[in-house]
Amino acid sequence: MEPKGPDMGDYQERYQDYDIEVAVEQVLTGVKAHFRVLRESAVVDWRLVHIDSLWSTEHAAAEAGFRAARDVIDAGLAA
Repeated sequence: MEPKGPDMGDYQERYQDYDIEVAVEQVLTGVKAHFRVLRESAVVDWRLVHIDSLWSTEHAAAEAGFRAARDVIDAGLAA
């Protein structure tokens, strides 16, 4: 997991043949995360990630986003 750009809460990672981008945001109801899975710069999946821990940190939310994205890829996304 590496920071992506100048904004806090944006991360990226290469996994298999895909690039994963995760964004984490603090909102009134808690921490939210979403991920995008890209292949050759084309978005092949985008999803919100439910963060259910009471005291979620930005890092934990980002890890949850990457885990969810890897699970989608491992399940055969655009295979």
